[in-house]
Amino acid sequence: MNAQEKIKELRAIINKELLPLIDHDYVYLDLPYHPNIGDTLIWEGTCLFLKQTKYKCLYSTDIVRYIPKKWDIKTLIFLHGGGNWGDLYREHEEFRKKIIQSYPNNKIIIFPQTVFYENTVTLNEDMAFYSHYPNVIICARDRTSYDFLKKYLSNNTILLVPDMAFFIDAQKYSKGEKKGRTLYLERTDKELVKDGSLNCIPQNAEKHDWPTYEIVPLKYKLIDIAFGIPKRVIQQFDLQIAYKITDFKRKHFYRMWYVKSGIHFLDKYEKIYTTRLHVMILGILLNKKIYVVNNTSGKIFNFYNTWLNDLKYLETIEPTR
Repeated sequence: MNAQEKIKELRAIINKELLPLIDHDYVYLDLPYHPNIGDTLIWEGTCLFLKQTKYKCLYSTDIVRYIPKKWDIKTLIFLHGGGNWGDLYREHEEFRKKIIQSYPNNKIIIFPQTVFYENTVTLNEDMAFYSHYPNVIICARDRTSYDFLKKYLSNNTILLVPDMAFFIDAQKYSKGEKKGRTLYLERTDKELVKDGSLNCIPQNAEKHDWPTYEIVPLKYKLIDIAFGIPKRVIQQFDLQIAYKITDFKRKHFYRMWYVKSGIHFLDKYEKIYTTRLHVMILGILLNKKIYVVNNTSGKIFNFYNTWLNDLKYLETIEPTR
């Protein structure tokens, strides 16, 4: 199967599973106001998916600037997808639980997530919590996560749904690839597998992480200054308005900048070796030749085995030990 056929197939699965559930206006929480382009790709893809519906977003923000509000019982609550379910990124899990406790009668949809636990005690506590809230619909991003959740959460609706970033039309922003260049995208966080070598990566490969981790462009600094001065003044009198300034900046400037930055970054390369899931996904959207290396939680290979093992120009690599 080629890239365009695969993208069409995965979008159709997302629409089939999720569109029938969206029957009212909604709030969208746990937005990624941080420099990981992958999470911003999920955010952008989710927004494009939701544009297919006739319903509107009533409120959206990240976990830091969230302000509790009273919503009608028919209001849907969406929680951002990604790879932070479990004990690696605990602040996001605790936020989800806080929201679920606050709105026990609203329909809550957790967009596609990868599940990973290292601590059995934390695992059991979380599963016991979710089992008490049948109003929560959970989307698993891969078959391993789906089977895991189905085993523990018989009271919840569990769906197997691909990553929302597949709704992005990356070709719209592509400037055209440059032949001959090779990228090795090595993540620089705690999900990097450090034991093992990758002898198959060409010596001429350029080694980077997402560009947002390596350099802060001048336009980012200027927009931070432009919004930062009034925000610092206003937050002394009205914190909610100060938060709205950050929300506006992230939604109307940073989100699209990050998406385009990721696309233009990968655009330069003909071949891509990656330890990040969303470099793989964005590479597919750009129709690149891609080699993927697993991360500590196994989410890359789990996603590949669930959705992508029939895709041309995509191969997996196991580090040698």
